[in-house]
Amino acid sequence: MALARTTWLALVLGAVVGALSAGYLVLVRLLTGLVWDGTEPRLPGEGAWQVLLVCVAGGVVVGLLRGRHDRDAPHDLEDVLAVLDGLTEPGAERTPLPKATWLLRAGALGVVSLAAGASLGPEAPLLLMASGLGQRAARILRVTRHEAAYLSSVGAVSGLFGGPLGAVVLPVEGSRRPAESHRLIGAGVVAAISGLVTLLVLLPGEGLHRYALPDPGTLDGRRLLEALLWTVPAAALAALAGLALLLLMAPARGLAERALPHPVPRAAAGGAVLGLLGVLQPLALFSGEHSGQELLDAATSAGVLALLGVAAAKLLATLACLSTGWFGGQIFPVVLSGMAVGLAVAVLAPDVPVGALAAAGGAAACVVLLRRPLAVVALLLFFFPLSAMPGLAAGAAVGMLVLSMLGDRVPQPAHAGGH
Repeated sequence: MALARTTWLALVLGAVVGALSAGYLVLVRLLTGLVWDGTEPRLPGEGAWQVLLVCVAGGVVVGLLRGRHDRDAPHDLEDVLAVLDGLTEPGAERTPLPKATWLLRAGALGVVSLAAGASLGPEAPLLLMASGLGQRAARILRVTRHEAAYLSSVGAVSGLFGGPLGAVVLPVEGSRRPAESHRLIGAGVVAAISGLVTLLVLLPGEGLHRYALPDPGTLDGRRLLEALLWTVPAAALAALAGLALLLLMAPARGLAERALPHPVPRAAAGGAVLGLLGVLQPLALFSGEHSGQELLDAATSAGVLALLGVAAAKLLATLACLSTGWFGGQIFPVVLSGMAVGLAVAVLAPDVPVGALAAAGGAAACVVLLRRPLAVVALLLFFFPLSAMPGLAAGAAVGMLVLSMLGDRVPQPAHAGGH
C-alpha cells in the first residue's frame, strides 16, 4: 500500500472500530449494571445464593449461544490471535470470510460472559469482531485481508491497552511470518491512535486506569538494589501462577467436554464454580482490570495467605470460565493473580516498595501465559507509573527465563476452527 493511502486507511479503520469498541463496552456495562451492583447481584433478598444463581443463569445462556457456535468459535485470546496470524499464511485469501451472523454470535457470547461476572476481559471478543469486520471490508478497501484485519484489531483494543504500544505489538509479537506483520507496525500505530481518540471522544475517561502506588520514599542505591533483588522471588512465584493456568487450560477443557458433552450443562457448571469462588472471594468475579487498585490499597493490611488466596481464586475462576465455553480474554485476570502473588511477597519484605513487587508479579505471570514480553510490558506501562518500569522489566525477564527453561514443554497456541 502507498504510504499516504495506508495512513488514511488506518485513520478511517481505526476510527470505525474505535466506535465499535465504545459501543461494545457500553453494551457490556449496561447489561452488567442491570445484573450487578458492584459484586452483589440486583436480586431481591440477601444471601450467597444470589451470586451463584446469576453465574449459573449466565452459564445457561452462554451454553445456549455455544450450541450454535461451539465447534467453530475461538475460546480465548490465544485462539483469536492465532486466527489473526493465520491470515499471513499463503492461501489465506481464499478461505471463507467470517459470516456476519457468526461475528454477531461471538460478540453476544462475549457480552453475556462478561455481564454474568466471568473472570475474563473484553479484549478477545473485541479483537475477533474487529478483525472479522476488517476481513469483510478488505475487498472494498482494496487491501489484503490480513492488512485490514490487523489495522482493525489494533484500533479496536487500543483503548483497552492504553494506547498504541500494547495494541500494536500484541498481534505482531510471536508471529510465524514476522516480515509480513512487522511492515504494518507504522500503519498500526496510526490506527491505534485513531481508535483510541475515537473511543475517548465517545467514552471520556475510558483510558484513565493508572494505578496509584504507595509512596516508596527515597530510593537510594541500596534500597533500589534491594527492591530489584526482591522482584526475583516475587516474579518467580507469580510466573508459576501464569504457568499453572497455561498448562491446565487444555486438560481442563478436554475434561469438561468429556464429562459434559452438551454446551449448556457444561457452561452452567462453569458458572457454578465461578459463583462459588465469587462467594468466597469477590475479586474472583469480573476481569480484574479495575480490581488491581483495590488489591494495592488492601496490600498493607492483608496477610500472605489472604493474598495468595486471591491469586488462587482468580486463577481457578478464569480456568473454570475458559474450560466450559465462556468467552473472553485472559490478560487482566492473570495480571491480577500475578500482582496478588507479588504483594504476598511484599508482606515478607515490608521495606521494599510495594509497587515494584506488584509490577514484577503481574508482568511475570502474564508473560508466561502469553509468551509475548514486549506486548506485556507495553500494556502494563499504561497501568503502572513509569517508576514501576524496573519491576516490570524484571518480571518480564523472569517470565522469559521460565519459558526458556521449559522449552518445547510449553503449549503453543493452535488455530481456531472455521466459521
